[in-house]
This record gives sequence, C-alpha cells and structure tokens, in this order.
Amino acid sequence: MKYTTNKAFGKPFLYKGLNIYPVKMKDTDEFYDAVQCLLLPKNDFQQPEIIRMSYLLFLLTVSQSNDEHRVLEKLLALYRLVFKTEDIQISINEKGMAFVIVNGITLHERDFDTIKTIISEQNLIDLDDEFIDPDTKKAIQEARAFMAKRKTKQADLEQQIIAYHCKSGLPYHEIEQLTLYQFHKGLLRMDYMVSSNAILHARYSGMIEFKNDQDLPHWLGHIEEPKKNEDVIITKSTFDQQMKKLGLEPSSNKK
Repeated sequence: MKYTTNKAFGKPFLYKGLNIYPVKMKDTDEFYDAVQCLLLPKNDFQQPEIIRMSYLLFLLTVSQSNDEHRVLEKLLALYRLVFKTEDIQISINEKGMAFVIVNGITLHERDFDTIKTIISEQNLIDLDDEFIDPDTKKAIQEARAFMAKRKTKQADLEQQIIAYHCKSGLPYHEIEQLTLYQFHKGLLRMDYMVSSNAILHARYSGMIEFKNDQDLPHWLGHIEEPKKNEDVIITKSTFDQQMKKLGLEPSSNKK
C-alpha cells in the first residue's frame, strides 16, 4: 500500500505534467458553485446515447440546453481554480471527441474522468455513483432525507469555521489558507478528541466502566472512513441478525 501525506499537507497532485491544486477555504464559495458541474447525474437521463457519452461530452451537450447554459461556465471556473491558470480551452474534433487543453497540454475524455476523481478526493466531494440505477438512487435519497430529520441539525459551514477558530485558536486569516481537506479532517479530529476526552473522564470518575481498557478511545485513535451510503444501506446478513433479535423470521431473499 502506498502512503502519501500530500492531502494532509495541502500539496498539489501532479498529473500529466500539470499540478492539480486542492481548494483553500478562502475559495470555498467559488468552488462549491463551480463543482456543481461534476455532480450532474448523467445516467438519470436514461437515453442510451447520453449514457454512452463520456462525462465531458455529456457536459458539453448539456451546456447547449437553455436550462443548463451555465454548465460550461462552471467547468471553466472549476478548472481555473484547481489548475491555477487562465489558459484553458475546450474543443471537439471532427470525430466528435472532446478535449480540454490546459497550458498547452491536451487532456482527453478519460483524463477528464481521472481529474474528476482527483478533485473529488482532494476536496472531499461525494460524486454521483453512475452505476446505481435511478430507482435505487431515489430510495437512497429518500432514506437519507428521513434519517436527516431524526438527527440533530449540524452546524453549517460558517458555524463550523467559527467552531474551528474557537477550538483551535487559529486566526481566521490562517483558516482561510487551509485546504478544504485539512479543515474538514481537522474538525473531525477535534470532535473525536473532545468525545474521547469526555469518555475517559467518565471512565476514571467511575461513571462508566469498560470490560477491556483496550476499548478506551484514544485522542490519536484511528477514525474509520465511512463507506458510501452505509448510513442508509445494510447488508442482508446484518438485516437477518436484526430480525432474529426481534424474534422475526429472516428474509429468504438472497439478494
């Protein structure tokens, strides 16, 4: 397994001679507006000719619609932001293949998909899963909306920035220079540290007990990355176990 500290230190990712820079907090509003062009659900259109398109060609096709005329504008704004250059051109050749040219370097449709993933990972953007059918996607969205109503309302980004400042003591002008990855991962670690500290205090005061002290949380403990949609989807085996606890017959469907 290859380990890298690039995201933690906010370093750019080198791809085909081009640096792809992580977005900083000071550019958050511009980025979240521009990145919407990568979140359009291509397969929701369900037309075979659109599904067969590359994502770049899909965006160029959609941009011709009156309702989506800003798609191309957002794409150019996003690329200017992550490549830190104004020298960006988009073209289609005589064979109908789309290209993006950045600082004289030609990027093909497959490169576009790779860069899309890099931008997603650098800036913690959850991209649409093109392999989920529309009915399943709709069910996941409805389940997530239902779960959101049951949870405590989370602080919005502005409140998170203030919380980061209050907890870390970092001045606002320095928070502006953090990347989105550094900010959100740092906030997650702060929350974990506060929680673990509270549990340890309760443990040593005798308010709660642990069968095994190895189960005690540590401020530097590993934080598991949540799997996509795991908050609303469970496996059949997990479902069957829960049914057994309730004294009900497990599902006979093996899917």
